[in-house]
Amino acid sequence: MPVLMPVRGEDISFINKNLQARAALVWDSDQKKDLFSRDADSPYYPASTTKVMTALIAYEKTKLEGTVSIQPSDLGLTEYPVVRFFPGEKYSVKSLVYALLLPSSNEAAMALARQSCGTVMSFVDEMNKKAKSLGCNHTHFQNPHGISYPGHMTSANDLRKIFEAFLAVPDLVKIISSPSYELATLDGKPVQYLMNTNKLLDLYQGMTAGKTGWTPESRNTFVGMFQRQGKKLIVVILDSPNKWLDALILLHPFMGGPIQ
Repeated sequence: MPVLMPVRGEDISFINKNLQARAALVWDSDQKKDLFSRDADSPYYPASTTKVMTALIAYEKTKLEGTVSIQPSDLGLTEYPVVRFFPGEKYSVKSLVYALLLPSSNEAAMALARQSCGTVMSFVDEMNKKAKSLGCNHTHFQNPHGISYPGHMTSANDLRKIFEAFLAVPDLVKIISSPSYELATLDGKPVQYLMNTNKLLDLYQGMTAGKTGWTPESRNTFVGMFQRQGKKLIVVILDSPNKWLDALILLHPFMGGPIQ
């Protein structure tokens, strides 16, 4: 098993001096310990990193099989949705998971939740049960999409636990690692070319899988897995003005810069 070099005082000093996120975590997945943490057990708004749990529950309920018919209740969450769905359109579950994880569609989250458990609130109950089973003591979900709402919270440590469960599902890792996807209805009508919001797929060698988030209340959020030279790290960022810069700051002492 590869062993990371011991964390030096100057490494932690570098991170603390430059990191802007209010909460963050660097987790060594092989040694099962944190290499850096800041306020990792305090609750914060997760924004669309919520969709990691949404995808996990949808997978457990459907195994990515089946179809979904878009309903009016799935729509209207935001004025400018990232994917333009219309009532009555039919999609495969798998295609909606792509829409959920790549461009981060809130409407796909609602449709998947309703389809998987009958009602959105039943689905949210399943999200909270799963969080508790994973040992997430500072997490409570109020919706499947992550739009900020009172009481909809997670911590850096909890989000890491949820992401580890997500990473144990190869089908989901394949989806979230995809740079793009051509979304089409069940009958083959082209709808939209979806692009992954995770810019580190292009910027950082070793970026394996990650989910971004942003709302005015949460600011930038991120959770991701990085692998390079036998090292395997999970990085969590909550309440950051710049998730990309903060990710590079967290990674630099342990994995080096973007290109190696």
